[in-house]
Amino acid sequence: MNYKVLYRKYRPNTFENIIGQDYIITTLKNSIINQSIAHAYIFSGPRGTGKTSTAKVFAKAINCLNNDTGSPCGNCEFCKNFSENPDIIEIDAASNNGVDEIRNLIDNIKLTPSNGKFKVYIIDEVHMLTTSAFNALLLTLEEPPKHVVFILATTNIESVPITILSRCQRFDFQKIKIKDIVNCLEKICKEENIHYEDGVLEEIAYLSEGGMRDALSLLDQLSKNTDNISLELVENQIKIVSQSTIEELFQNIESNDIDNVIKEIDNFRNNAINYKYLVKKIIEYLSKKIIYVKKNIEVKRLSYLDYKNIIIELADTLNKININVDAYTILEIILLNYIDVKRSDNKKTITTPAKLQEKEEKNNINIDNPKEMELKDYNNLIDIRINNCFVNATKNDLENLKSLITNFLSSSYIDGKIKSILLDATLVTASPFIGVFCVEDNYASKIANNLVDLLENEFKNFNKNDIKFIFASKDKWEVEKQKYIENLKNNVKYTYIKEEFNNSDEILNDVFDITKVEII
Repeated sequence: MNYKVLYRKYRPNTFENIIGQDYIITTLKNSIINQSIAHAYIFSGPRGTGKTSTAKVFAKAINCLNNDTGSPCGNCEFCKNFSENPDIIEIDAASNNGVDEIRNLIDNIKLTPSNGKFKVYIIDEVHMLTTSAFNALLLTLEEPPKHVVFILATTNIESVPITILSRCQRFDFQKIKIKDIVNCLEKICKEENIHYEDGVLEEIAYLSEGGMRDALSLLDQLSKNTDNISLELVENQIKIVSQSTIEELFQNIESNDIDNVIKEIDNFRNNAINYKYLVKKIIEYLSKKIIYVKKNIEVKRLSYLDYKNIIIELADTLNKININVDAYTILEIILLNYIDVKRSDNKKTITTPAKLQEKEEKNNINIDNPKEMELKDYNNLIDIRINNCFVNATKNDLENLKSLITNFLSSSYIDGKIKSILLDATLVTASPFIGVFCVEDNYASKIANNLVDLLENEFKNFNKNDIKFIFASKDKWEVEKQKYIENLKNNVKYTYIKEEFNNSDEILNDVFDITKVEII
């Protein structure tokens, strides 16, 4: 049988054919030109990025009789007979990982090369060697013969002992860029007379996750089923979704169309769509949307913080795919949280984008358009509420409020913007009446405090607790905390201060012991 699969047929045999590793190739060629060949190299990186191919080309180049440019000439006797050369020894550590195999290797390295200048040992998946095998290899790496070059390749550099790494020149291979994979696939399709629809090669490149070998295997597999590879074939055979499907899903989320969102997720589940690929596709789509929102190019109901939190929550699910929970149920829970459905008196109402805009205008804030915000000055209120919280804050109050906030965050009542703010804030102290949050900086404090009335109302509706909140920047909180410590040392007591602009607040004249205060 003469047929060769594409990844074998188009395996690089020159440095020029190795894609996406320009820095590594340039360094290796320069070492050949300058005749500064090291005795040991280690190539690490994801699968299919060219580690073993580079090792073979490098082995050919250092023994080439005409390597003035750093590349193998392909015409000399050594280059022509490279595949049958006994001086190039390949070892698969996955199946030859014992100490006996390494000892046999050590016994043979003493023999001088039969044909070339160097005897080259290429050990693939070197991380699979046993501890005893690594120890035996270490002795050889410390004092190798001048005619021997070791090239170790691995997809798991963390499992290689540091004693081995310290004796090798290390090169980290990167995932190949999608555009580079597409360019290579275009050339191969032309050569092989493979026809395809627009967008097919991009999908194959995306599915390959930066590995050229995987891309060629997918192309080979798909080309066997049809004379013309379509996007529909890719989706059905590899179980993926198109960009337009992702866009439609988020259009339904934007418009609060809960029925169609659930229907779409059910379709993913029933069609056994690759969940890992689906989540990555959604994250890639949202990463573009989040830039549009940040640049004010496209502003809709969902905010920058909404998109950011969806990305974080979805990325977290990739680490939980193997748990005994339906992955699509997790996806459904995450996405439905961003549909603006409010419950009041057991009746379900949907907040439309128009209503949301009206609500934002009422609160004088539009998080999606930072440049257009009219942020109120809450500096005076921050001082007052921190002081009033210090009057009778306790550790129990802090822990109880933390628990209530956690339940609040997991509820369906919470507004998306409020949730985003709370996720980025830290509750630092609390009393029966007030909770103080710490946020990154003054700007974040202004944004959060402009929504504090909405937070208090939603929190009261959910928990039936009438608690006031305030957000202080990290710098502000550090100042107040240090002031508290000094007051504690000097036995200075805090008293309740009236919120000047709010006549409905009660004035509490009682004096409380400062030593009760609990802060973090």
